[in-house]
Amino acid sequence: MTPGRTISPSPPPRGRWLALASALVLLPVVVDANLWAETERMPDLEQWRQLCGFYDVAKAYMQDVYAKVTVFAPTDDVFTYNPDIRALSQREVLSHIVDTQVVEIGQGKKWEKQTLIRSTINSGYVYITQFENNPGNFSYYANAGMLCNHVSNQWGIISGEQYLYKICTPIGHRPYPGTALSLIRDMDKTMFADRQYNNNELTEMREILNRIPDIALVIFGSSAWNGFHTFFLPTDKAFASVIDRNRVDREVILAHVTGVNRVLFTYPWLYDGGIHYYPSIRFSSNIIEDNFKLKLSMRNITDRRTGRWDLYAVSEVYERYANFRRGAVWAKILVPNIPVQNGVVHIIDNVLGIVSQTIDQLVMENVKTRVLMRYMNTIGQIVRNYLSATGGLVTFFAPYDYAFEMIPEQIERRMLRDRIWLEQVLKLHIVPAKELVSDEITNDTIVNTVDNMRQLYFVKGEWPKNNITYYVIGGGIRTAIIQDNVAATNGIIHYIERVLGVPYQSLWEILKNETDCQASFHMLENVQLRYSLDPWQVLTPEQNFTFFIPTNEAWQKVSPYLKGRMNDGHHREALQYVFKRHVIQGQALMYTDLRERTYVMMNDEKVVIRRRGRYFELYWPRGNVVARVIEGGEIAGINGFMHKIDNVLIYEPDLHADAPIDGVPWMTLLCIVCAPFALRLNFARLILTLAFLHSQFPDFFDNILSVNPQF
Repeated sequence: MTPGRTISPSPPPRGRWLALASALVLLPVVVDANLWAETERMPDLEQWRQLCGFYDVAKAYMQDVYAKVTVFAPTDDVFTYNPDIRALSQREVLSHIVDTQVVEIGQGKKWEKQTLIRSTINSGYVYITQFENNPGNFSYYANAGMLCNHVSNQWGIISGEQYLYKICTPIGHRPYPGTALSLIRDMDKTMFADRQYNNNELTEMREILNRIPDIALVIFGSSAWNGFHTFFLPTDKAFASVIDRNRVDREVILAHVTGVNRVLFTYPWLYDGGIHYYPSIRFSSNIIEDNFKLKLSMRNITDRRTGRWDLYAVSEVYERYANFRRGAVWAKILVPNIPVQNGVVHIIDNVLGIVSQTIDQLVMENVKTRVLMRYMNTIGQIVRNYLSATGGLVTFFAPYDYAFEMIPEQIERRMLRDRIWLEQVLKLHIVPAKELVSDEITNDTIVNTVDNMRQLYFVKGEWPKNNITYYVIGGGIRTAIIQDNVAATNGIIHYIERVLGVPYQSLWEILKNETDCQASFHMLENVQLRYSLDPWQVLTPEQNFTFFIPTNEAWQKVSPYLKGRMNDGHHREALQYVFKRHVIQGQALMYTDLRERTYVMMNDEKVVIRRRGRYFELYWPRGNVVARVIEGGEIAGINGFMHKIDNVLIYEPDLHADAPIDGVPWMTLLCIVCAPFALRLNFARLILTLAFLHSQFPDFFDNILSVNPQF
């Protein structure tokens, strides 16, 4: 290089200049980006941002770019449906912020442990739970808050070192800075200041744990080294309702604690509408093991009138052992979702696992069965003797109060006047000499009732997945079992939402909602018979019906040609003629009444009733058709009974049932009337020929008339 000469560097390529310029433009954005700025552009986090703006510490964490935190922010809907969240204190707001990065949520993989334990910046714990809905699809919960980022397609919004997840349900109460044992034994009332819970009603639990220090220290006072649990703590009133206090031993106390690392809040336990069982623990030989004989679950019951729902902790015993009886004990959760250092605490109003009351006592104490007790007292001790006796076991289906409120007024007045009918209705709800739990119920289950006349049938429905609902059918009424397997000393109680044997609606209103009879329903919409099925007056002999209704499968057995012609709009009179063959007018026959009949008259035709094993069947001689009466398909209405059958009493000549005289086609009738007068004319032979052809090929002439109405 020549001295004194300056060599200018060669200009960089155009692409390098663009990359350098873009880096300089993006650099300030990356540095200045924070969660406070991110939430400003999200319209569904406006309430959360406003709440954080009230407190300097929470706002500082949101604005600090270098703070490695994970924020679980409630959406605006949570504030709308839970207005008390708008008044959260600064500590409660800080309990939504975790002091580490929770990267596992956005990975979409199954965790080794179902629950992750992370500490908050408020020196508390957040329990993050994962559920696998189906392979590769997961649901996540932070305490009781359900993560809803998958709904808005915003998984784990990352800004620098910070993570933000949206939650769609309240996260729960402010954590207690101690274990479950500390919560029970805490005598410092200032510790519960500004909290929505306290331990004033846990004094009895405190005394019991003092008598069993091994369980108190190892289980209720466990640390992270021993494992985390879900604790159900009964109140003092719950222990006061236990008749024999000696039965509250160490096994009963352990029935209120789930297995190791089973930390479940209310919303995670009820996710997807399913029922998730978790074993309780048993302390034996210094070994904590899962006890699958007694399982804990959480259920919710919705009030049909108000729409509000209550949460219940349920302990269910599948095999009798020690002091535990078969069945379930339900305890209402008074204060849910209290995070502690070794799990979560739920305060309940009943002692789990202990059964010390009869069916009569449980029904009498239930605030939702006051009307039932009033009806039972109306007829004296006839029915209550079955429920209060301790010698035998019975299963009782107890209707809630709103089940009686839905009964039409005229039906209720008649039931209260007719004491014999009221007694039969109440006896229909009692199954003698049997502990019928839901695990034994299938679609083929049939049990006898106390009245020795009618039987109960059951349906096990499962939709959507894991959401099992049991239905009981008795006296033509189908109802869902709302609260099942309630254990008593003399049997089992199932609470239902309808009164068995008492009609609620007309046959037409019921037929609208019968999914397996929709084919018959749509056909009846176009005929006048529908007005007879939905009368203005009820409980009169003229309005009573017995209707053998063909199911959808029954109509599939009919030829497509015949079914299509019946529904083409030109054979409505013929269609009504067919349905009248399935109706008994003036009589309301139950399924049990069919045992006493050998035949019935429907539309002036004799239909034979035959017994085939455990089933009844209808035999129509003229059409040579057999239809089986489906067992359990009896439906009671305020104007009669319907019985589902698996075939249709129909045949080909029914297409011409709309003729003027007894089904004779109009062309044939005209030829017969005019033939004597036409014999003297030249076209007499033509008329007779047309009459013969019409009798042999009626469909051909009907098609001509449907195309050319002027003929």
